[in-house]
Amino acid sequence: MQQRFLAILQSLAKTPAVSGLWLAHSDEPLTLQWLIDACRPSWRAHHQVIKRIELGSPKQWQEVINELGSLSLFDDASAIIVTGKHKPDAAALAELEQFAQDIKDGQSRNHLIWLLPKQDKKAQATKAVKLFETHGTLIDANVYNENQRQEILAFKAQELSLSLDRGAWQVLMSHTEHDLLNAYQTLWRLSFNHTTPNQSTPTAIDADTLMTLLTDGGSFSVFDLSDALIQQNATQSLKILHHLKQTDTAPSIILWAINKDVQAVAGLQAGKNPQSLGIWRNKEHSYHTLSHHLSPMMINQLLSEIYAIDKSIKGLSDDNTWRQFERVVMMICGVGLLG
Repeated sequence: MQQRFLAILQSLAKTPAVSGLWLAHSDEPLTLQWLIDACRPSWRAHHQVIKRIELGSPKQWQEVINELGSLSLFDDASAIIVTGKHKPDAAALAELEQFAQDIKDGQSRNHLIWLLPKQDKKAQATKAVKLFETHGTLIDANVYNENQRQEILAFKAQELSLSLDRGAWQVLMSHTEHDLLNAYQTLWRLSFNHTTPNQSTPTAIDADTLMTLLTDGGSFSVFDLSDALIQQNATQSLKILHHLKQTDTAPSIILWAINKDVQAVAGLQAGKNPQSLGIWRNKEHSYHTLSHHLSPMMINQLLSEIYAIDKSIKGLSDDNTWRQFERVVMMICGVGLLG
C-alpha cells in the first residue's frame, strides 16, 4: 500500500511495532533521515537490532535476504536499512515475497526499509517497487510544494515544543523558500533559545520573535527600517537599508517587512481595523498618517514593485534587488526617485 510521509511520521510517534517491507523514495535526504529517526524508538522498544546494507550490486540482495531469514522467533528481530539503487532479480523478488508472507503469518518480526532517490511513474511500475507496494508499504517522502513543506515543518516544530503563529509561519516560509533544511535549522535555533527540556506546553513564537532571530547581530534590524519607513524618513531608511545590505541580511526578510507595512496601509485604506492588520497601538497614528500620504494608486504601484523584487530574489529576473529596494523606499517616503 502507499502511505503519505507525514502520516507515517505521525503514526511512528506512538512507537508501534513495525515489520515487513517498506520502500521510501525521495530526492530530499532530510526526509529519509527523519523517517529512520522516527523508526528508531519503535525498533528499540521492540528489541529490533538495526543493521545497514549498502547495495553495491544486485547480488547483494542475497545478503539482505539472508539477514531476514537468519533469526528465529525466539531471537531478537532485525531492522535492516538498505540503501542503493540496485534492484533485486527474479529469484530475490520471490524470496522477498515469501518474507512478506511470513510477516503476514506471524513467522517473522523483521523490518526491511529500502531507501531510494525519487522514483518516477515508470520506475514505480517496475516489479521491485510494485512488490513493496503490494506486499508492504511504499512511502513517497518527496516535498512537492510549500503547503507540504509547512505541514512537515509544523510537525517538527511540535516535536521541538514550538507553536508558530500565522505571521511567524509567513516569515519562515518566505525566508527559507523551498529549503527544508534551512527552515528546520531555524526551528531548531528557536527551540534552543526559547524552550526547555521536557516542557509540557509549546512555546508560542510570533513574527517579531522569529525576525529577531533571523536578523540578530546587527545594530539595525528590519524593525528599525519599518519604523523609519512609516515615519517617511528617507535619509534614515536608506541608511538602515544600506546597513542591512552590508551585514548580509537576507533580502527576503527585508521584503517581508516592507510588504507587511504596505499591506497594512492598504488595509487601513480599505477600512479594516488596525489590530486585525497586526498594527501595534503605539504605531497606529503613524500608519494612519502614511495611509493619507500614499494614494491607492501609489499603493498599487508599490505592490507591483514588491512583486518585481520577489521575482529578482528568486532569480526570475535580472533586476538589481538592492536598487529596487531603494526605489521602493523612496516611493514610500514620498521622495523623487533617484536617477
